[in-house]
Amino acid sequence: MPDDLDLDNAIETIVVDAYGADEHHSAFLTVIEDETHLPTTAALLGTPVTVTSIDYTTEARGIVATCHGPHGAGEVAFADPAFPPDTVTAWIHAAYRRYPVLTPFPARPRPEWTWPST
Repeated sequence: MPDDLDLDNAIETIVVDAYGADEHHSAFLTVIEDETHLPTTAALLGTPVTVTSIDYTTEARGIVATCHGPHGAGEVAFADPAFPPDTVTAWIHAAYRRYPVLTPFPARPRPEWTWPST
């Protein structure tokens, strides 16, 4: 489980120039899009899925992920899928879950992570 301070630092890095929830979601989406190579694997309620797109629609819905799995395809809250813990996507996802005070899924800390990538 990532350290709360590490996640707080990642959140601060992501939303540093954003004001209000709408801009915070947009900032997270920008980083997620930059750091996630789609399609990517994840698990949804323990079932393997493929995430094919990530988007931000409204402040009320937040960021959503389009997932394809054995039971069909659909949009879910980006906070719901669990990404492989050793990926940068999992690290950003953990920060995204912490941002609205959800419990982060496992992710290996990424102290070397910076954004934007150089």
